Amino acid sequence: MFVFILGREFRLSLAEIYSLFPGAIFEFANEQIAILSGVSEGEVCAHFAHMGGTIKVIKILDEVKDAPDFMTAAKEYLFEVERTNKVPFAVAAYGEKLDNFATGLRIKKFLKSCEDKSFRLVNKEPKNINSAVYKKEHLAESNTEMNYIKAGKISYMGITIAYQDVDAYAARDMDKTRDMGVGMLPPKLAQTMINLVGAQSEYCTAIYDPFCGLGTVLIESAYMGYDTVYGSDVSAVMVSAANKSMGEFAVKNDIDIDGLIFEADASKIATTIPESMNTKTTSIVTEGYLGDIMGTKTVTPDKIAEQCRKLARIYDSMFRDLRTIGWRGTIVICFPFWDNRGKDVFFEDILAIIDRYGFERKELLGEDIPFRATVHGSLLYRRPGQTVGREIYKLQLLPKEKLGLKL
Repeated sequence: MFVFILGREFRLSLAEIYSLFPGAIFEFANEQIAILSGVSEGEVCAHFAHMGGTIKVIKILDEVKDAPDFMTAAKEYLFEVERTNKVPFAVAAYGEKLDNFATGLRIKKFLKSCEDKSFRLVNKEPKNINSAVYKKEHLAESNTEMNYIKAGKISYMGITIAYQDVDAYAARDMDKTRDMGVGMLPPKLAQTMINLVGAQSEYCTAIYDPFCGLGTVLIESAYMGYDTVYGSDVSAVMVSAANKSMGEFAVKNDIDIDGLIFEADASKIATTIPESMNTKTTSIVTEGYLGDIMGTKTVTPDKIAEQCRKLARIYDSMFRDLRTIGWRGTIVICFPFWDNRGKDVFFEDILAIIDRYGFERKELLGEDIPFRATVHGSLLYRRPGQTVGREIYKLQLLPKEKLGLKL
């Protein structure tokens, strides 16, 4: 079994895991961790580098009775580590608070009888170490971050097998041609949205972002192995910036990327997409237009209503066009919602638009996950302190035989 340490928006993290490992069994899940069985270590490691919502993955080695039993199991594991020089190790805990530094010192004391190697505790504080320390101390080379996990009434000991590389995310983000007057889609969220489509297969061979902005979805798609990406934006400035960023990314990473980034109005998608785009095997992944920027001092019910009217015109035309051309690829898209004096206000008009043109809202969380999506079937993402959040949907055009019943 494997433990996935979830990100801040834990429902999105769970949805990403559910999408990438459809055959896995969720043995346990809460707001911090998910424990999966029925998946191999190879599968986990193959996907992890491209998972935006999981902070780290732990491989469970033993079931333990309590924290003292964990220390015994950790000592026995470290004793067998095949390394003759000094072995660095760390202690982490989930589901039960430990003084990790004190626990680590006790484990180290137990290991004094080990004659062929010595041990160095990485923890300097009672709390878990972060990814920067994990990377700096080369703990991946020896697999020696020891984790105590309490899941309900059961406790486990496990080792960390993968940790999110935050430096790599930051580097890709900073390498883009930037315009700080434009809202930025976080790279981790872009990855998560791409993964909500599902694992790459013959049914999904390319990604298209019709609101591509600075190109975050396109860059992350290419980084994740898609060799065909399409992007468009109504702004020529954004198209130029995205083209430049994609070109620099391709050169820096020595990869060939097919596709096209072009100037186009997303509300007129039927007449603007290139002939090379296969609408059956290309998935749309996009942060749609979120409307005008509003802060806590400027947001009002009237301004939100005005934004909803403007957005409804854009998306009504876009989804009408998508139905007209028979778009069969999966769609993962963000729409805005607003914090108006502590109350969330949603873009309710989009529900009628989605339904009117025969698109189905797909399930984002499986039945064995003990958390639900919103009443709309969506999931939410909002950074602390932001007025405008993102409501994320997964959509699919209904089969022809069912379209007549919807329209």
